[in-house]
Amino acid sequence: MNVQNIAELVTSLAVVCVPVVGAYVAKFLKSNKVAVTLVSVLSPLAKDAVIAAQKLGVTQYLEGELKKSKAVQFLEDALSKLNLKADVDTIANAIETQYAALKKDGTLDQYTQLTEEQATAVDKAAELKTAQDNLAAAQKAVTDAQTKVTELSK
Repeated sequence: MNVQNIAELVTSLAVVCVPVVGAYVAKFLKSNKVAVTLVSVLSPLAKDAVIAAQKLGVTQYLEGELKKSKAVQFLEDALSKLNLKADVDTIANAIETQYAALKKDGTLDQYTQLTEEQATAVDKAAELKTAQDNLAAAQKAVTDAQTKVTELSK
């Protein structure tokens, strides 16, 4: 038996098995209402989770894997609110599929992502604002204390 005969045999077996397995999976999905519900809601919810994570990246600096984990978390929360459960791999695959589709059609391009430098600048500005607020409060306390000392010394 040569290699070509073996390859033809494997191909023939695969051609025979695919419709049988496909029919079994279709029958299983039709008989399992939870699975049908999960399949029907997974794609739109994954799309919403990807967009939500992308929007979050506008105001916070999120790198790729962190953004993906946020999207997975959003999808897990949405499924749990619907009393549906899916394994993490299924959820991650749905997120990646929707991300690729949304990236391809340009939907995600409208969300300008915050860069690390911009996030650092925002953090420094917030720290500066806090320091200015603290300084203003301290100056007011000093002024109030001076007024009180002046009143008491009269």
